[in-house]
Amino acid sequence: MAMSEEVESPFFYIPALNQKDFADRTWILLAESRSKIWFYDPYTLSEDEEGIVAFDAFFSPREKNALAPYNATIVGPYRQKIDCFGNHQWSETLYTQNIISKAPIVGDTKPVNGSGWVKIAPRTAMAYMRSRLCGRKFIDDQNINYFLHQESSLPAPVAKKAPVEVFDEKLNKQVALSKEDVVIESTDAKPPVFYEVINNEVTVVDAKKGIRQLRLSSYLLNKDFPKQADYVFTANCQGNSYSITPQVSGEKSSSIVGVKDSLVAVAFNRACGDHGVYMKLSSKGGR
Repeated sequence: MAMSEEVESPFFYIPALNQKDFADRTWILLAESRSKIWFYDPYTLSEDEEGIVAFDAFFSPREKNALAPYNATIVGPYRQKIDCFGNHQWSETLYTQNIISKAPIVGDTKPVNGSGWVKIAPRTAMAYMRSRLCGRKFIDDQNINYFLHQESSLPAPVAKKAPVEVFDEKLNKQVALSKEDVVIESTDAKPPVFYEVINNEVTVVDAKKGIRQLRLSSYLLNKDFPKQADYVFTANCQGNSYSITPQVSGEKSSSIVGVKDSLVAVAFNRACGDHGVYMKLSSKGGR
């Protein structure tokens, strides 16, 4: 599969000059690797008829620091595409053939041209994101769960000391001394909770009134991923309101949809928004 369009990548621009690309967007946590943390805009998430999932994303170092949001350590935002059937990815940052070097980060280095789809390697951040966005299946369950939202993040590593660079006269070049091991910030906080949409299915309860439902599962993001609870999320698409009901016990909560980066707002958009074929529609009578 080949992409014909040529895309100008923002990779080589300092994000501080790119504030407008972040300011009016909604960014929520998608994945964390050993060294990076990935955010994506759930309102850009879509899938076409060929199973290509597209979304906008950026990543930044996972180390805890005092830098301002959207600082020069951030890469992106850029369009990302994943082939769920073929296990391949395409990234806007690969397409740099016609990039205009307005403000390169280092010197006037000419970027290396990228090419087409590349295979997603296992045990990588992209493989983790693929499993979240393309769905993950449990051995003892017929359902396939699709990522929706994560509340809080894993503890961030903190560098003990910044790397020290010295000049090696024999090698006639700058060399970096080995960095001390990073330490994980100690915390007594509860592990993060993440929510998934069961089978990526939205049930149309009342088409005329715009009432739709999602079945959600929540898990703790620690060893063995213990399950927390199941919910039924009901969205009133016309009234911009919702209700969420635990399936076992607990009180039903309902209100008007609030801030766009909240669990409720993202769930509401997943139920009522236009995501191509990403969401599977079913009717209440067909269940």
